[in-house]
Amino acid sequence: MIRILALGTAVVFALQFAASAPAAAQGPEIERGTVHDTFDDDLYLDLCGITTKTTVTERWSLMTYPDGSQVFHDERTFRSADPRLPVEKGAATAFYAADGSWRVVGKPIQLIAPDGGTLLLDAGWISFNADGDVSTVRGPHPSVGVDLADYYCPH
Repeated sequence: MIRILALGTAVVFALQFAASAPAAAQGPEIERGTVHDTFDDDLYLDLCGITTKTTVTERWSLMTYPDGSQVFHDERTFRSADPRLPVEKGAATAFYAADGSWRVVGKPIQLIAPDGGTLLLDAGWISFNADGDVSTVRGPHPSVGVDLADYYCPH
């Protein structure tokens, strides 16, 4: 769930580069981008007490429609410098309605253990109302409502 928030953060980041679509436009305005960045990863510090740098590699596209609705597609990999920590991958599409509700479809989180096995896989569809509360879940989303330290932290 934490990295789903990263998807939302990526949308906010992408929106900084997107101009508003002209009202007379028939189709969406399309923006695309890539990110390759290394940063101090507070996720591991907060969950595990581990200080590490993480590199994110990401490709995204954002379609903004005249009514204000948006479609955001994101493919990303988070790789920590600490070899004890899992690699996180995600590929998902988020649909943001003009009323503030949104849904994510795809595989937003896949945690891969240092030895190569899958630790966690969120896949399917999860939707949120305008207040951010989960309203629909289809498919496995084991990261919702659990202690993520069990998955992200070395044992």
